[in-house]
Amino acid sequence: MQDKTELGKNVLKGVSRSFYLSIRLLPRLMREPISLGYLLARASDTIADTAQVPASLREACLEKFTPALKDKTVRKELLRLVNDSFLDFQTNPKEILLLKCLDDVFHWYDSIRNWAWESIAIVLGHICAGQLHDIQHFCVSKKHKIESATDLEHYCYQVAGCVGEFWSTVGYQSYHRFSTLDREALCVLGREYGMGLQLVNILRDLPEDFANERCYLPVLDYADKDEIMRASRAWRHKAREYVNSGYEYSKSLRQKRARIATVLPAMIAEKTLDLLDASDWDDLEKGVKINRKTVRSCLWKAILF
Repeated sequence: MQDKTELGKNVLKGVSRSFYLSIRLLPRLMREPISLGYLLARASDTIADTAQVPASLREACLEKFTPALKDKTVRKELLRLVNDSFLDFQTNPKEILLLKCLDDVFHWYDSIRNWAWESIAIVLGHICAGQLHDIQHFCVSKKHKIESATDLEHYCYQVAGCVGEFWSTVGYQSYHRFSTLDREALCVLGREYGMGLQLVNILRDLPEDFANERCYLPVLDYADKDEIMRASRAWRHKAREYVNSGYEYSKSLRQKRARIATVLPAMIAEKTLDLLDASDWDDLEKGVKINRKTVRSCLWKAILF
């Protein structure tokens, strides 16, 4: 078994450099449950996104993922399926490493405190449900778009808004005086914050999804680029509203390290939205991503926040 320090540093850093930065900035007591929760979610996401594997098999694995946290028999079945059917299709060496280490990640999960054990199971349940719905909607039912604003917001909650709630739970369990807000109010802001970050991802990836004949925005014609771009303007406004909830969330935190770690993704998301506002479809196809200089600038602003 790999040491959990190795899993929480090198493996985590490989699959998400930006989120890894936030985790390293967190207060010590929050790092373990959030690092572990992210690794598990990233593994389930890798399973969900392996398009070369039949949708039915991806569904079967995701249905086993949350039960595998507590049921060792189901866990063995899941690990066998992952090793036999998913590893050969990965092109990212860091994702290969993550899937190879999945048994170690589960063993790490077995060793954590009871409240963290249950909180991770809850957030993984939401995330896997969202990933399952995504496969069933686009791959099994062969639909090409999300039908309504309500459906889009629900999806954003399942795969990201619930993470804001999880972050709040970890904070309050780790530090009694975590925020100047009560837990319920903080969870509302965290939920909106996570949904905003997911919307930014969706808006940035519109051309990639378009190439795969899918659209996460509720439009009439998923094949009309002009309509998609018009819809994206309205959803960028909604994303900014939700990201602003991240600023309010961060302002309420009493620990300086927690404030820095929490506000940094909001600052990066805001800069990304600025680029999206100035981009046409061709720019989006080339890829919209803030540079390292901007990330460093955001980090310094977060430190002074």
